Amino acid sequence: MPPGDARVTTRAATWRRLPCPPVIFDPPTRTRRRWSRLIWPALIAAAVTLAVVVSSAGEETRTELEYLEQIQSQSSKLARSGDALRDVVSRLQRIDRTEFVTVIDGINDDLAEGLTLTDEQPPIVSLVSVHALYRETLETWSDGVSLFATAILTAADEPENTIVVDEVAAALSEIRAGDRSYARMVEAMARDDVPEPLSPMPSVTLMPADARILSLAAAYVDSARSENSALALRPGLRVSQLLAAPEWQENPDGLIVMPSTTEVTFSVVISNTGNIRSAAIPLVLEMIGGAEPVRLTNEVPELDPTQQVTVIFDPLAVEPGGIYQVSASLVVTGNDTSFEDNEISVEFTVNEQ
Repeated sequence: MPPGDARVTTRAATWRRLPCPPVIFDPPTRTRRRWSRLIWPALIAAAVTLAVVVSSAGEETRTELEYLEQIQSQSSKLARSGDALRDVVSRLQRIDRTEFVTVIDGINDDLAEGLTLTDEQPPIVSLVSVHALYRETLETWSDGVSLFATAILTAADEPENTIVVDEVAAALSEIRAGDRSYARMVEAMARDDVPEPLSPMPSVTLMPADARILSLAAAYVDSARSENSALALRPGLRVSQLLAAPEWQENPDGLIVMPSTTEVTFSVVISNTGNIRSAAIPLVLEMIGGAEPVRLTNEVPELDPTQQVTVIFDPLAVEPGGIYQVSASLVVTGNDTSFEDNEISVEFTVNEQ
């Protein structure tokens, strides 16, 4: 084409006037906004879901720990209960019935507290086996302690009962089985799926001694029936004092001397040192030293434990310068904690002036 051709110039000019082609890799603003509206809610929902999952897991762990801490706290009390039971058993030969019953009631209260916790199912599935073993342990201990207390008191109240040795042995077997069940529960708590409690589980042993059960049972029954034991349901009437009016005194030589008088009135203080109400029984007052022995009888009324009464006798004639011996004795026909304190005797002299 020859130079200066107008068509060439025109085409060149036309080509330069065409718009620039679009950049196909740059997405439109409208498209970006649409994706933003879709992605951000999804991300937020995922974050919320993750937070809920983490929170639920944390709440479950807290629930497990709270339950285990309750068991740990109760087990600490039961450890002290074991110490109390061993102390009681070591003093069966001399312990008071009220103290014995009080200690047993305290142990049963601790066991009942644990049983209350196990009345409902555990809050977490992973604690089912721990829960079952804990309840089995408490029930076994409770049966053993209750049977032990009943058998020991029966042994004290019924000296001729020969079955109580077997009953005490059965009770000890239950208590020992409870100790072993507790040990299995502690092992179950060591599994990987059970969280470790914040405080370590204490060692709990309610068994009074580690020996052959039959030997222990026989020894405990003998101790409960000891003469010094106050376990038996028995009255304990005692002649506590013998008083005289006019009042007698002990002189420097150790002799009991009464002021010069022609008659004397004796009073006897009677106490019930037992643990049950006593029956009404006779009280005999005897005096020798005069022309003839004198014997008077009065009645001691029913007495509650720790109650006292003063029994007053009619006046008796005496002579100045005379030497007399007076005694007061209870006529006990039933049970009594001790017959050695049922009588008191005093020798006295009446001054001449």
